[in-house]
Amino acid sequence: MSDEARTLSARTDCTMTEILTPSLIRAARALLHMDQVGLAESSGISRKTISLIEADDTRPDHPKRLEVLRNLQNHLEQKCGVEFTFASQRSGEGVQLKRAVKPKPKPKAKP
Repeated sequence: MSDEARTLSARTDCTMTEILTPSLIRAARALLHMDQVGLAESSGISRKTISLIEADDTRPDHPKRLEVLRNLQNHLEQKCGVEFTFASQRSGEGVQLKRAVKPKPKPKAKP
C-alpha cells in the first residue's frame, strides 16, 4: 500500500470514530456551565433528544441520529468554542475551550 493510500485510509478511519459520545456531550455542557435545557435552547435540538442521546452509550448507526450528533458538534465547536479530543490508541477523549490569545494592552505613558 502506498503512503498516500495509508494516509487516506487513516483519515477515513479517524473520521468514522470522531462521533460525539454521551460523555463528551456531558463534559462540554459542564465546561460551559450549561444544563440540557440551556443546550437545547442554544442549539435548537430538543431537550428530550439531548437527554436520550446522553443516556444511550451504543454506537450510533441511524442516519438521523448521526445528523443530530453532527449538528450538535458543529454548534458546540462553532458557537460555543468547544474543542473535542476523540479517543485514539494514544489518548482518551476530552473537551476544552478554545481561547483566543489577546495581546496585553501596553501601559499608557505618563505625561
